[in-house]
Amino acid sequence: MKTDKNLMKALSAFLIIFFLGAAPAIQAKDVKFKELSKNLKFDKSPLKKQAGLVTSYADVIEGIGPSVVTIFSSKKVIKESPRPSMFSDPRLRKYFGLPDDFKMPENRNHGKQEGLGSGVILTSNGYILTNNHVVGGDGTKVKVTLPGSKKDYEARVVGADPQSDVALIKIEATGLKPATIGDSSKLRVGDVMLAIGNPFSLEQSVTMGIVSALGRSNLGITGGGYENFIQTDASINQGNSGGALMDAQGRLVGINTAIRPGMGGGNIGIGFSIPVNMAIDIVEKLLDSGGNVPRGFLGVYLKDVTADMAAGLKRDDRNGAVIADVGPGTPAEKAGFKPQDLILSYQGKPVKNMAKLRLDISNTAPGQKVSFEVLRNGKMETRDVELGDLQTLTQKGGPKSSEPEKLEPVKPQSKELVDGVKIQDMNRDLAKTLGISDKVTGVMVEAVDKNSKAAAAGLRAGQVITQINQKPVKNAAEAMAIMKAFKGEVLLLQVYEQGRRDIIALRIK
Repeated sequence: MKTDKNLMKALSAFLIIFFLGAAPAIQAKDVKFKELSKNLKFDKSPLKKQAGLVTSYADVIEGIGPSVVTIFSSKKVIKESPRPSMFSDPRLRKYFGLPDDFKMPENRNHGKQEGLGSGVILTSNGYILTNNHVVGGDGTKVKVTLPGSKKDYEARVVGADPQSDVALIKIEATGLKPATIGDSSKLRVGDVMLAIGNPFSLEQSVTMGIVSALGRSNLGITGGGYENFIQTDASINQGNSGGALMDAQGRLVGINTAIRPGMGGGNIGIGFSIPVNMAIDIVEKLLDSGGNVPRGFLGVYLKDVTADMAAGLKRDDRNGAVIADVGPGTPAEKAGFKPQDLILSYQGKPVKNMAKLRLDISNTAPGQKVSFEVLRNGKMETRDVELGDLQTLTQKGGPKSSEPEKLEPVKPQSKELVDGVKIQDMNRDLAKTLGISDKVTGVMVEAVDKNSKAAAAGLRAGQVITQINQKPVKNAAEAMAIMKAFKGEVLLLQVYEQGRRDIIALRIK
């Protein structure tokens, strides 16, 4: 019964979306974004307020309808299935002298993986905006059907970005009707939204709702990529992906991307769309950077500020983003950033949370010099950094975990750091047993009472505490000395586990 409940929870949280790899690079015949933008139709004026009762949006739909297309994708796949075998009986395997793990070769059936989605026409000569997960990866054939047409057009994937789920495709056609592009930065919660696409092959379906929320992130839709979604209750279903989210004046303000489904898999009024400003920015980078999206790179592991963390940092609010770890050799390390630094502003603008800061840094061109305001030990500091290139870093395999000086062998001793938490000195044998590099210095968490505040905060046996309130610790004696002098209510612990450092805020009073 417990397993069934866990399964139901997992199903209810699952987002209907399937991501594939990036598409081929830009071809020579594709234009630069400056040329493309001459053919884009923008209207960034504020939404007009209308007096009286609105009885129909028919005129608005007639204006945007011809700009929303149906997209079909197909890809050959090989499906493997085990053959039924008499050798599943261990007695027969033994009789024929076969090994215990013997298996019959699997059947390999060549099949086809197909998908249905939507897209929005950007230019009259056939550039179309859609989702990366709609058009698929290498080897995928993409076809486009114009609204009201029985003719299919072979589409070429100009460029795609899995990390934002944006793709640009091209069909060889002229005289198409492009959508008018609005300004998603001017949206407000409560604005009327209209969604148009092809759910379940029902061409040109239109639904209406409002903006439910803005700036949604950490949803897992892009698999660790960059998220800044518009949430809407305009009904979105399978097949709507890549279609248009538009305002009451018929201007494109978002690209419908995903939903949070109900138990039956259908829409429950929670849909997510990529803001059109973000989507057009990705299109510009795809066209002007040969099919890649250059992103700025700082080299830190960030966390949002919790209530306890704010108390530990002596803050009255939870704005900003805390640095949990700094990668060696990264722009952040070179600029002097340290774990437990609180980033409060980026390029002169306040930082509200980790996800928005991460997005803003990624949207900054590599090599650009940027400025951060950082709070360290109660003092404000300004740090200027030249951002690195995230793509170059990814190709090299990313930064390695920082490794302090080698750990010297010491005599283990067990101490109670706080109620419910026992620590002990580390030595090389203990570090080796637990798979911890002997270069990592700190104190070992020997045991944590499962009913303690420390357990609730995330502290676990086997972790290594490397800092307490921004002060490095090498052994239990140093840790206890820090605790003896500590007069506050919340401890900020930097811990090391499985190659990564993290920060835990532990309220002890």
